[in-house]
Amino acid sequence: MRSAALFVLPAVVAVGLLAGCSTSPATGDSNGTISDNTPSASATSTPSQAAAENPKFGQAFTFKSGLKVTISAPEAYTPSTYASGAAANNIKFNVTIENGSDEAVTPVIFQYTATAGGQAGNEIFDTEQKVGAYDGPNSVAPGASASYVIGYGFAGSADGVTVTFDPSDFVSKPATFTA
Repeated sequence: MRSAALFVLPAVVAVGLLAGCSTSPATGDSNGTISDNTPSASATSTPSQAAAENPKFGQAFTFKSGLKVTISAPEAYTPSTYASGAAANNIKFNVTIENGSDEAVTPVIFQYTATAGGQAGNEIFDTEQKVGAYDGPNSVAPGASASYVIGYGFAGSADGVTVTFDPSDFVSKPATFTA
């Protein structure tokens, strides 16, 4: 009898944990707001606009949590000899995170994907040039910010590249930055 309880208990705990998860969307306003980085800008998106609009490179996107992300326009660059992920066309982006939330955030868990011309880019890790190798603080406190560089290699053209940023918080929808 005791051995049967040992098998049932983990299953009950797992079901209880999964029951707390929900696939229903968050209520309230949209996923976030888009603004450019000028003091005079105060554009916010409405729920119906958020799904149709994407932030542009260089614009700040603020998630409902208060996390603000800016991804610069792509720049061509030449990776170091030992960089991984490099391809025929390599580009990099400056990323700035501003934590306007009430909790510390951990940038190393953020996820990025880049696509151009229907192809996914290879994430570049170039420690010599500090591309793709996040070297900032382990966490960013409320009110603080961090900046770093990400890079992608494309076998074909990198024209029309988009970068999708996912804060990996299980609540927010990813934001896709475009030209």
